[in-house]
Amino acid sequence: MLVKGTQHWNILPDTLTVIFLIILVCQPVLYILLHVWVKTYLSLLLDSSIMTMQDLINNKKFLFFGGKGGVGKTTMASSTAVWLADQGYDTLVVATDPTVSLSAIFEQQIGETEVTRIKEVKNLCGLNINPKKASGVFQARLNHMVDELTGMFGKEVMSTPCAEEMAAFDQFVSYLNSDEHDIIVFDTAPTGHTLRELSMPFDWANYISRQLQNRLVLGKLLNIKVGGDTLDNLNIEQKRYENAIKILADTKTTLFTLVLLAENLPIEETARAIENLSQLKINVPALIINEIIPTEVLKGNWFLEKRRSTQDRYLDIIGKRFKDLYKKEVPLFETDITGIENMRKIGKILYG
Repeated sequence: MLVKGTQHWNILPDTLTVIFLIILVCQPVLYILLHVWVKTYLSLLLDSSIMTMQDLINNKKFLFFGGKGGVGKTTMASSTAVWLADQGYDTLVVATDPTVSLSAIFEQQIGETEVTRIKEVKNLCGLNINPKKASGVFQARLNHMVDELTGMFGKEVMSTPCAEEMAAFDQFVSYLNSDEHDIIVFDTAPTGHTLRELSMPFDWANYISRQLQNRLVLGKLLNIKVGGDTLDNLNIEQKRYENAIKILADTKTTLFTLVLLAENLPIEETARAIENLSQLKINVPALIINEIIPTEVLKGNWFLEKRRSTQDRYLDIIGKRFKDLYKKEVPLFETDITGIENMRKIGKILYG
């Protein structure tokens, strides 16, 4: 308050007026700050470079590791399974490649028809799917599925050249439809074999659908009642494989990671695999680039420097060619990766 003579001049505005004036004056600045914050937040949200492998596997039920033969799929799958089990998840690692033995990397015998508890890791089991042994289980299921009228069905399937692959994949599908474990990690066969495997649910579901239609037509032609257990079994089997198709394409529950080396052939095969998997509506969001020579071991060694220079060139190609994918580099180790402790080292590199 200022007093001039006897007249009081109230030149202090009230609180609401002050707030209004501050907002009015600062509005452009606040707008700019808000715009910058939103833009920065969205760019960080969309920038895959701030993501981690741990972010990618978070809340996933099924983890697939694929790629060219000899690039380290079994190492990455097994190390991931050990890491997950160490975090408290009930984890199963399944090898679908008949040439791969989880027994070697875990240094204990792993079952081929029944899961085996890994001795040194709580919460972890393993399974090597053996196509020959799986064939017997598959044949028994087919025999149960059909009756005399469609007895040709089972014999026809088991006489095909890919019968063992189908039997192995049927066992694989049983785990896709299982809630027995928190997370299942699949160590898949080399790319071409894996693509055949992953296309089988589509082919098998279509095949069963045709069998259902043929049975209905045959029943009408023979003037017999169509129904009973066989139709029910075929319907159940069709739904089982259709569910597998949904799971494979569901990015909320399933993650496909391709493993490669910083070399020309693995890069080309990775590109083909991504394209072929996309045709099955299967997304590949991440790559693991294995066996990168650590710079600290070069120390003027011309051979290692040359190899690392070649790797750097291919790493640049990978970065440009697969720019939208998350990429994780894993260094070359001085020893083979066998045993739990070595797998824990890989797991720490991958997931922290």
